[in-house]
Amino acid sequence: MDKFSLIEKYFEGTLSVSEQEEFDKFLDTDVEFKKEFEFQKDVQNAIRKNTKLDLKEELKALEKESFPRKDKKKYSQYLKIAASVVVLLSVGIHFLLNSNTVNSEAIYEEHFAPFENVVRPIVRGEESEDKEFKAFLSYEQQAYKKALVLFDELYSKSKKTHLLLYKANCLLQLNNTEQAIESLEDYLKTENAYADKAHWYLGLSNLKLGNTEKAKENFKQLQELGTYKKNTVDEILNEL
Repeated sequence: MDKFSLIEKYFEGTLSVSEQEEFDKFLDTDVEFKKEFEFQKDVQNAIRKNTKLDLKEELKALEKESFPRKDKKKYSQYLKIAASVVVLLSVGIHFLLNSNTVNSEAIYEEHFAPFENVVRPIVRGEESEDKEFKAFLSYEQQAYKKALVLFDELYSKSKKTHLLLYKANCLLQLNNTEQAIESLEDYLKTENAYADKAHWYLGLSNLKLGNTEKAKENFKQLQELGTYKKNTVDEILNEL
């Protein structure tokens, strides 16, 4: 598969586990790939926030700013895609792209950040063969696939429910949103120490899937708790 096709699949949410690994590798090591990804992300944002008439000018500005003339040939494939988006908008898709689902995805992108490691903080230079240490080290290093496997193994043996919260965050990073929701709901059935965080990530997960009403329920439950991201939750509910 052409490596730039991975970016298209990323935005479609259709990357397999192996493709996600390739994507992460290119993003970390390939300057051109990262530049293309950032350009496409800017285009996505332009589509969401602009009217049809403004979009063409926005795309032109992004193209000029992001890629010098000598580099344009390398990125012609995506520029054609961007141009096709403009054509689709001209026949009415613009209204679909500005629907609640698209806005919900934008809110998710704006507010999602993985839950910090408050259970097993890693000290610089620390080494251990302990599986929990390895799991959280992988998590902090953003090796989410490896961390997910370790969290799964740890939970199977210990049934420590906080592991479900970190498992859900790994799944979100790997674009497995529905499984993340299952993990968060399982957590709330048995534990309430991090209930506010679970509701927060449930709300964001449902936004990512376009389940706006469910997301509202999650955020309202978090609002009632009044202990986590209160102002942000108020703002999101106002937007919804």
